Amino acid sequence: MVAISPFRALRYNAEQFGDLTPVLSPPYDVITPDEQERLYAASPHNVVRLILGKQSASDTETDNRYTRAQRDFSAWRQGGALRADTAPALYVIRHTFREAGQAHTRLGFIALLGLDDATVRQVYRHEATLAAPKVDRTKLMEAIPANLEPIFCVYPDDGGGLQRLLEGITARAATAAGRLDDDQVQLWAVSDPALIEQIQRGLAASAMLIADGHHRFEVARSQRQRYPWVMSYFASMADPALEIRPIHRVVEAPLDVAALGAVCTTTPARSLEDVMAWLKASDDQGRFGACAGSKCYQVEVTPTAMAQWLMAPTVPLPLATLDVSILHGLVLPRLGINGSGVTYTGNLAHAVQAAGQPSGRTAAWLLRGIPLAQVFALASQGLLLSPKSTYFYPKVPSGLVMNPWDVLP
Repeated sequence: MVAISPFRALRYNAEQFGDLTPVLSPPYDVITPDEQERLYAASPHNVVRLILGKQSASDTETDNRYTRAQRDFSAWRQGGALRADTAPALYVIRHTFREAGQAHTRLGFIALLGLDDATVRQVYRHEATLAAPKVDRTKLMEAIPANLEPIFCVYPDDGGGLQRLLEGITARAATAAGRLDDDQVQLWAVSDPALIEQIQRGLAASAMLIADGHHRFEVARSQRQRYPWVMSYFASMADPALEIRPIHRVVEAPLDVAALGAVCTTTPARSLEDVMAWLKASDDQGRFGACAGSKCYQVEVTPTAMAQWLMAPTVPLPLATLDVSILHGLVLPRLGINGSGVTYTGNLAHAVQAAGQPSGRTAAWLLRGIPLAQVFALASQGLLLSPKSTYFYPKVPSGLVMNPWDVLP
């Protein structure tokens, strides 16, 4: 039984921020240093100052990114930049973005998700988590006892009934709107008890998958005695604009073709475009793109190495067939990479750029996305993929709503 609840969101004051564009931000975990600077410059009230404040070499225990976020949060509330809604509501979000020149729109809504045992049993996690992000989010939650960003869940919607209900809500004028880069984001506050109850009933018997926000979910779960809910965004698995992209790896190790020779064939490619087309042309296991300096390669695990890997994998067999498991369990160890020395990005261009130094000391490893049905099936069995295995696109913008724990529903 999945429990969701309306809440009185803390939102940017429409009298000051009729257009939310200056205050919106991507989620904290995909903000680059350059983007952080741009968001800081966009507005002294941009939500990045709360979710990913700047660090300084002069930071102390009493003056650091967390204490500064706490001061900003308090000042914005006291000064009226942030105001709590007067009535509990669910918040419908229409996110319009462009892909390959075409406009796409994804519908979802934000509500509170229960952290009770009955609900959590129906909430499937699909990725292992890392210690450092959980420590970071815990420190932020200790400084600001609130959900500043929603986690992202997807749910089965057989027949599309909930999707049609959300579409009906968006026929009226939006409550708030803004842009994030080239994306348009609109919000509707839904306080009608009958509509809320209809949505609650529609989700009550559904299992759901955490698409994004595993670290924030685990931190919230650890704090459930203090606050038994976590703010969550919900999207239908039937929404055609819901997409899973891969997360590429940038590895602090040269692309040593000789070292890979025992397990892979490595073929030079004419261009990055050729590599990506080759990746997408087959569902065969163990295909990767690799770029270092100005060169790109098609890398494929040999049949012999694949058979040996599947006979004695280091992860459960259903996970062992995934490219991400093969990369981390079989391929990268050949380069001396066994956990550390890896950074992650869902942006292909950023990955290739990071590995484009003439020194050749780093390499970008490019992967394919994992189908949603496969992710859901594995998660329903309690199987966890490697950290940073999926990139649900587009991410849910931050700054639309917040949930301070001192505001009662």
